[in-house]
Amino acid sequence: MKYKITRDYIDLGNSRSGETLGDVQFIVSHDTGNPGSTAYGNRNYFANSDPAASAHTFIDDQYILEIIPLSEKAWHVRYNTGTDNRLFGADANDHAIGVELCWGGNINFTQAYDRYVWYHAYLIDKYGVNPREDIVAHSTLDPSRRTDPQNALNRYGISWEEFLEDVNNAYRTYFTNEETSQPAARGGSLSLPLGEGDQGALVREIQTKLVKAGFSLPRYGADGIFGQETEMAVMRFQRKYGLRVDGLVGMQTLGKLNEVLTNSRPVNEFPLPGGILQEGDEGNGVRQLQRALKQINFDPGEIDGIFGPKTMDAIRRFQETYAELKNDGIYGPNTRKYILMELEEQS
Repeated sequence: MKYKITRDYIDLGNSRSGETLGDVQFIVSHDTGNPGSTAYGNRNYFANSDPAASAHTFIDDQYILEIIPLSEKAWHVRYNTGTDNRLFGADANDHAIGVELCWGGNINFTQAYDRYVWYHAYLIDKYGVNPREDIVAHSTLDPSRRTDPQNALNRYGISWEEFLEDVNNAYRTYFTNEETSQPAARGGSLSLPLGEGDQGALVREIQTKLVKAGFSLPRYGADGIFGQETEMAVMRFQRKYGLRVDGLVGMQTLGKLNEVLTNSRPVNEFPLPGGILQEGDEGNGVRQLQRALKQINFDPGEIDGIFGPKTMDAIRRFQETYAELKNDGIYGPNTRKYILMELEEQS
């Protein structure tokens, strides 16, 4: 055990019902959204105020603090979001652990982040879930209201991709005794502010957010390279929201971008599948594709998870609108890319 886990549970009440948690199928990553609030500060809030919300664990630079037993439910994701059921076939409050990152103020982020990464790896080992597939951001489950934990991670130059990679490396280092080529929690390769010439996963994440906020990148898209197109999109964003127009993504611009996305309609609640789908295929991936086609006004017929003639015809009609796509009625990486662009333009 690299770190000590402190278990100091709050009393039963609104925040801690005592209800038994089902089999843990995934982990939900959060940040507190309250700069400078510590692990024990959050525990005291839930213990004294007893709201109808909670999380299992709060982590700062001093403590990994479990305030609700991992065998019990915590109320960390709204029940009516529905995305958790679509992604995992289970509700987060019933089958997931909620982990909160404390940040800002006098908290040493590097030390808090290292504990946060290690604890996720600990949960991966404890419950036998997949470090690359079974960790989900709160922002993914409730995109119209939440931006965490990217809200905190991005401020320190860490993308969601890099966080997942850090957790995977920590799991391999501390729980499988594998040798890894990267440190267990290397953190971000960039730091704010970001500007022209910067490259990496964090740039790609910010580009994706710009597109979702309605500032398109038609030539290069979210390619992870902060070029002139991205700079111009940032400047348009800054001008629209009354920020200093310098083309740099610092804490103020990133905070406003997260705020805009929190208050906007989610682009697409139904994630698009990877790989290749064609006539005769069946399953949830086909159903996701059909929902997306319907959302961008290319009717695939009934959303039944069966790639039949009507779905193939919808794909062909969509492909005809882009000269770059082959009109073959087959869903693959290129078609997926352009469907995502259409979904983003609707935001």
